[in-house]
Amino acid sequence: MKKYSLIIIHTGKAISPGTLFMGILWLCFSSITSCKKEEATEFTDSPIIESYLEPGNYLTVKISRQIPFAGTVEYSGDDLNNLTVTVEHNNATHTLTPLGDGNYIDSSIIVAEGENYNLFFQFNSKTVTAYTYIPSKPLKMTQSATEIAIARMDSTSGPPTFTTMPDPIEINWTNSDGSYYLILVENIETTLDPIRDFGDDAPPGNIFRKSPTNLAVEEIRPMEFQYYGTHRIILYHVLPDYATLYDDNSTSSQNLTNPSTSIVNGYGIFTGLNSDTLYVEVTE
Repeated sequence: MKKYSLIIIHTGKAISPGTLFMGILWLCFSSITSCKKEEATEFTDSPIIESYLEPGNYLTVKISRQIPFAGTVEYSGDDLNNLTVTVEHNNATHTLTPLGDGNYIDSSIIVAEGENYNLFFQFNSKTVTAYTYIPSKPLKMTQSATEIAIARMDSTSGPPTFTTMPDPIEINWTNSDGSYYLILVENIETTLDPIRDFGDDAPPGNIFRKSPTNLAVEEIRPMEFQYYGTHRIILYHVLPDYATLYDDNSTSSQNLTNPSTSIVNGYGIFTGLNSDTLYVEVTE
């Protein structure tokens, strides 16, 4: 049973109000290990696909190789930077351009809501295929507050109490068909102003996320914010294969089995997503 070690990255690009371009949520499959040490004869050189398609972006795909647990394996002769990668879209076949490091792009395709994309290429004498579609933008996204005041905490202030901590911010949207959604919260200040004293610990990042849900409401608790300033709340409408990444309820997303049922003769994820955004100000 093969499993993945994952790193989740957000681009952190500046986003202007009203635009549909909300950034790309990239998920990088950094390695594949096995539940027990495999012999070289058991290893199959299968590609790993990494692609998140969001409206307003070019169609991009990253293709990489497994890093096996076993030390001695045989790789195929395929050049990751010289594959013929094609995408069928709107009854036309497009050949993607290699950019190096296993990355491919088609700058003639602007990803659009509601459209389907089918991926094809040859690897290790097999036809690798994948398909996905772009879900609808979240509808009627609202928030219970646009500002939340949190007391600064240091070694002398002590922990907050229920009476001093503000209410959570409730995010609501329409979800009549039980689709999956995920919230990502990002502090967009140039200089980060910590709410609490981190001491000798490494300061946390400026981004946190919630696990996918098929409900129509999510709470953002005050203690989840690490810094003062303006935060954008991005609500992603994601597909079931993306939600499967978090089935183990792990916030670190470690030790995950292959989530995508759309990929044949490969691993990874080839999925569509769509998003809307709101803003909240965290003050002292």
